[in-house]
Amino acid sequence: MSLPEPFIKNNFHLTTWLAAGACIQSILVLVLPRHVALLPAIIYLLVKIINGALITKGYTRNPYLPTPYLKRMTAPIPEADGTLPAKGGEKGVVVFIVGANYNHPLGLFAPGFKQVADYFGNMWKEASSDRERWGFLGKSDAMILPTPGGGNALVTMSYWKSIEHLHAFAQGPSHKLGWDWWSMTNKQWPHIGIMHETYAVPAGSWENIYQNHHPIGMAQTKYVINDKESGEKKLVSSFMEAKGGKWKSMLLRMDGEREDV
Repeated sequence: MSLPEPFIKNNFHLTTWLAAGACIQSILVLVLPRHVALLPAIIYLLVKIINGALITKGYTRNPYLPTPYLKRMTAPIPEADGTLPAKGGEKGVVVFIVGANYNHPLGLFAPGFKQVADYFGNMWKEASSDRERWGFLGKSDAMILPTPGGGNALVTMSYWKSIEHLHAFAQGPSHKLGWDWWSMTNKQWPHIGIMHETYAVPAGSWENIYQNHHPIGMAQTKYVINDKESGEKKLVSSFMEAKGGKWKSMLLRMDGEREDV
């Protein structure tokens, strides 16, 4: 299981990371001259402070800024040929939120959680490999949410063309394999939980807007379209600037006709 840096960082409590750092620093003090042992921490802290000050004052580029998206953006569902819809939210969409939580001192490394993550990974691979068959539009990156017991939950929002497509996928090989495995083994690991929520949103009842924001959620969806020029199928993103007309307000992005009150 390949883990992005934020997952590792958020896997343990801050006090655990501080204690680990204190132990490493103590070992350095024991084996090295004191002034040498303290230098790495002091230099690192100074670099972070100076870099933060330079970014704040505008002297260096801010790497946190979503530079290509410093404007109002939206993500409609395009037509089969890739053209924009006549109305913003004229097609319905199904939102499927799925998550797995771990309440264990080892966090992501808790017994059984690697298998859960692998099964989830296989499901997303299958959905992405045949988007037209499953009506799969895309998903968000996994989000880490703290749970009351001190653990964390990994939650993913996904988007589908219809309930029928989602139900068909649930009967497909990868989901059935994962569900059968979970049904047989979940009692072994009470510290692991699985959840999902499903919302079937009718046409004209949804919209999205992103201003100075990285693509997240529906902005990460992609669509199989028939390219007009080549006649071939292409996978494209619909993330675009929300500029004027039917994209300028929430209600207009919903159905292209209503005005905000």
